[in-house]
Amino acid sequence: MALLAIGIMTNLMRRNAALLSKQNVSILSITTLCYLVFFNASMGFAAELSESDIRRIVAPMLQEKDEKIKQLEARIKQLEQQSPNSQSAEQNPSTSKANVTPNPASATAVTTTSTQQPNTKSIVHSETTLLSKELSALHEEVDKLKETAHENGLAISGFFDINAKTDNSTEQTFSVGSIELDLEYDYFDEIAASAALVLCGNSSGIDPVSFPSAPVAVSCGGSGPGGIGAGPAGFAVAFIDYHRVDHSIPPRGRIFNNQGFHIQAGRFDLPFSNDYQNYANKDRVTITAPITTTRMQFGGFNGDGLRTYGTWKMLNYSVFFTDAMYAASGSSVGGRLGLMLANNAYRLHGGQQEGIEIGISHLSDLDYANNLRNAVYGVDFSFGYRFLRLQSEFMWLRPQDHFVYEDAGVSQDFGYANEFGYHTTVIAGLEQWFKKPVFAFIRYAQWQPKHRMAFDYDGSLVGVNPISLLSVGLNYQLNDYMRFKFEYTDSLGTDTDERYFDKQLGIAQMVISF
Repeated sequence: MALLAIGIMTNLMRRNAALLSKQNVSILSITTLCYLVFFNASMGFAAELSESDIRRIVAPMLQEKDEKIKQLEARIKQLEQQSPNSQSAEQNPSTSKANVTPNPASATAVTTTSTQQPNTKSIVHSETTLLSKELSALHEEVDKLKETAHENGLAISGFFDINAKTDNSTEQTFSVGSIELDLEYDYFDEIAASAALVLCGNSSGIDPVSFPSAPVAVSCGGSGPGGIGAGPAGFAVAFIDYHRVDHSIPPRGRIFNNQGFHIQAGRFDLPFSNDYQNYANKDRVTITAPITTTRMQFGGFNGDGLRTYGTWKMLNYSVFFTDAMYAASGSSVGGRLGLMLANNAYRLHGGQQEGIEIGISHLSDLDYANNLRNAVYGVDFSFGYRFLRLQSEFMWLRPQDHFVYEDAGVSQDFGYANEFGYHTTVIAGLEQWFKKPVFAFIRYAQWQPKHRMAFDYDGSLVGVNPISLLSVGLNYQLNDYMRFKFEYTDSLGTDTDERYFDKQLGIAQMVISF
C-alpha cells in the first residue's frame, strides 16, 4: 500500500511539474503528503489506521485534485491559443488601416468596438489568480490529510542541517551534519510512543570502526547523535510512554514544559544537566555544543533502559536506569532534580522566557558486578530577563580507578583521570531592534583534566591539556522552516594533540525543519 501511494504521488508530480512550476507551490507540502501516506500505511503499531482507512482518506482527495488540475490545464491551453491570435491582430497593419475611416460616426463605432475587446493580459492574470486559489485549496487538502493523521494519533516532524567551515582538521569545507525524523503516536489517553531516526553525514569519511568514538562535531554536525550504535545511522530515540495529566511526548528536547508524570521504556536522551534539551540542531541556538557535552558526555548522554520524569508546580525531576555510559558493559543510574522560579519553563526555541531554573544532577556508572566505576556530578543554572538569557553548566567526572595504558606488555599508570568542565552562555534576543527573529550569543567554556594523556578517537594515546574556548555568533530564523547560524570559536592559545582539534574555527549552518 505504501509503495502504491508513493507511486501515485511520484507520477502525479511528474505529470504536473510544468503546471506546478508556474506557481510558488510549496514543495514542502507535497513532501509532507508523501511522508504522511507512507508512515500511516507502514507503521505496524497504528492499529486504528488500516489500509482501507488510508484508501478512503486519500483516494477522493487525489481524484478531486486530478480533475481540478486537468480543468486548469485545458483553460491555460485555451488562453495560450487566444493570446497569439490577439497579438497577430495588433501587429497586422492592413487590418488596422481597414478600420480607419473619415466618417466620424464610423470612427466612433470602431473605437467602441476596440474598447470592448477583452484584454488578454487581464484574462491571463485573472486565470493565474484562479490557479493560485486552486493550488491553495490543494494545500488545504494536504493540511486536512495531515490533520486527519494527527487526529488518529500520529505526528511527524524532522530536520536536517548543512554546514560550511573555514580551514579545519577534517579538510572538508561543506558537510551535511545530521538528518532526523521524529515520530509521535498516541495510542490511548495514557499510552503513547515516540521515535527519532538519525542519519549522520560523516563527510570527513571516518571509518565505521572508529566512528562511534569520533567527536560529534566531526561525525554529526556538532550535535550528539545519541546512541545510534556502531554506525552513522540508527534510532537515537525509541520508547513507549505511560503518562498522567501531561499528554506531550517529545522524542527529544525539553520534557518539563507541562505539569504531569511519565514512565518510559526504550532508548532516550538522559536529562542530565540542561543541555540535553538541545541535542537536536533545530533546538540549539549555537552551532556547536558546549564543552561539557562534547568532551564529558561524548556528545550527549543517551541510553537504553527505563526512566521516569515529571513536573509538579515549581519542581521537576527525572530518574533513569540504563546501560553503561562509559563502557561497553555494566549500567548507569542517576537523575536530576530541578527548581523553576517562573510560571513558564525555559524554552528558548519557542521564544525568550523569563525566570530562573536551578538543577542538580548525578550519574553513577557501574561495572558488570555493580561496582562503582565512575561518578558524575552536575549543576546547571538558567536565568532569563526580558531579552537576555544566561545558561551555565558545571560538571565533575570522578573515576574510581587509575588510568592505565598497556602496550606490548608494558603498563603506564597516569593516576586518576578526573575531569572538570563548565560553560557560561549568554543569549540576547535582538528582535525589538532588528524587527526580525535574530539572536546573538557568546559562550566561554573550560575543560580541566587532571591527566595529561588520553585516548584519541582511534585508540591511540595522545597528549591533552586544559582547554579554554570562546565562541560568538548569530542565529537568524527566516521562517518556521529555515534557520541560519554563524559561529566563530577560538581556543585562546590552548590546544591538544588530538586529531580533530581546531584552534580557530568558523562555521555557517543552515537548518531546515519540516
